Amino acid sequence: MTDPNIQTIDLMAGICDISPNPTFDISFTFVDQTTGETSELFAHKLVLACGSPVFLKQFYGEIKEQKNPIPVEDSSSDAFKFFLDNLYNKKPPLKDMDFQLLGKMYYLADKYLLELLKESVIQEVSSRKMVTEKVIEAAQVAELNVHLEKFASAVFHKCTSFVRDNPESVLQIFDSEEAGEERSYTLHRLMARTNRTEPKQPPPPICDNCKHDPCLHGEVLTENNFVAGALICYISNPSFPGLRKTIIKIGGSLFAFSYYRTVSGKRTQM
Repeated sequence: MTDPNIQTIDLMAGICDISPNPTFDISFTFVDQTTGETSELFAHKLVLACGSPVFLKQFYGEIKEQKNPIPVEDSSSDAFKFFLDNLYNKKPPLKDMDFQLLGKMYYLADKYLLELLKESVIQEVSSRKMVTEKVIEAAQVAELNVHLEKFASAVFHKCTSFVRDNPESVLQIFDSEEAGEERSYTLHRLMARTNRTEPKQPPPPICDNCKHDPCLHGEVLTENNFVAGALICYISNPSFPGLRKTIIKIGGSLFAFSYYRTVSGKRTQM
């Protein structure tokens, strides 16, 4: 799912981020913190403005952006490229991203007010199966992104659930980590968090008879709580001793009440 934009065709077709297209009118530059190498991504102001209200205000607001290229210091070029792809109606490969890159995507979506992209990242985190080799990495990403509350909460939940449900795997992690290392500190904090976190309780089972939660057992049958096919119990009417209530189903969904007086083993309809 992509955030709303005006594109109905694949605008990425024929557009290369290495060789500028003549229609590009804005670019973003990045400096790799490890190698010092610079890179540049190109785009169209109109496309970005249609996809993000932040870009709309930045490029077409009262105080327009004057820089071109725009230096980007709070994102890597890889994350920003996937982010731009989303605005060009190209779905980012969230399933192939590690937790660190997912965090960067969520940060950009939050910064540029792309709610659907944020929801997609959270759904990917929540649906992902946690494995032993990724627990500490995921916990470190969550700690680094605590300011992104919803994202961090989703990652922490996956980590604490894994710790609680897989004690033997956790012991293996302890055995493989050197005491005093940063990863061991992360694991210790994760164990403490798991201890403080209440396990998520499974939803109560739905009654097989009334199909309601909470169960309607003992409730007086009314038109609002009637369930076709449910078993009911006939009880005496306390206001009229000797009268019993029966249910008559009409069309499988409607019902009517009839009262009978029991006299010498015979029923007489009232």
